[in-house]
Amino acid sequence: MSAGWVAAQVRSRGLVQHCLGPERTRRLAEAGSLRLALDVLGTTAYAKQLRPDLDLAGAGRAVAGSVLWNLRVLAGWSPPLGASRLRVLAGAFELANLRGELARLEGREAPDHYDLGSFATVPRLSSVTTVSELRSALGASPWGDPGASERSALVLGLELALAHRVAEDVPEAAGWATTYAALVFARCLASGVSFEPGTPTATHARAVLGERLAQARSLRELAEGLPRHRAWLLVDVSGPEDLWAAEAGWWHRLWSEGLALVMRGRPEPAATVGAVAALAADAWRVRGALEVAARQGRGAEVLDGVA
Repeated sequence: MSAGWVAAQVRSRGLVQHCLGPERTRRLAEAGSLRLALDVLGTTAYAKQLRPDLDLAGAGRAVAGSVLWNLRVLAGWSPPLGASRLRVLAGAFELANLRGELARLEGREAPDHYDLGSFATVPRLSSVTTVSELRSALGASPWGDPGASERSALVLGLELALAHRVAEDVPEAAGWATTYAALVFARCLASGVSFEPGTPTATHARAVLGERLAQARSLRELAEGLPRHRAWLLVDVSGPEDLWAAEAGWWHRLWSEGLALVMRGRPEPAATVGAVAALAADAWRVRGALEVAARQGRGAEVLDGVA
């Protein structure tokens, strides 16, 4: 194992040790207001991303941006193979940018882009003026043309493309990619969004979920088709109103399993990938805590998650 992986493992552990974790995040949610919560957060590792004038949306984006910053840090400490994995995982931020670009093209307000730097994979994005041009830019990138122009179908194609890329190129995260894709598909079934056989979206779904799951036509059919070791994801989902709990459960699994990979003591890619998972899950929980604080305690059950 190269010295690069030893350095990356040491850095991974250091970053994860600065996570708030469930207990501190729960206390953050009890701050009583967004301003008080941000004051508390200003004493943590998230402080460097914060500004005093941030509203809830801006604070949440700043917290998420801390994960991207740490991805760059880890890429600098990792050997080339590790950096390539991190570039794929940074696709979650590029997906957010693509969503924002699509909103801009539709005449809606779009948030500022995340600064991806060398992690960016879509060429000419800033010069795109139509959805057709956006699809052309995607087609020239690892995302590929999603094969749809309508917003919900296009975003669905991108989400499943991301899951496919992670499953193929980051083997340590393949299980998370599969359950993420199942969640995306569950939302698709619940909202009535569909994809046609033979489309790029269908190809991504089959590659990540398998033929049987990709052909599910109801939440129940999807839940019953999950293999036993992934059945926890939708075990308590009987309708669209239960999907929030499934998503919370996914994030809690990401935290515990990512942390386990970091702490098992081996200088290997899994430790760095696990650190990214733990950092992302911690940021998700912190963003939720800020929202709960802004609502003066309402919605805390999402932070508590599921067993």
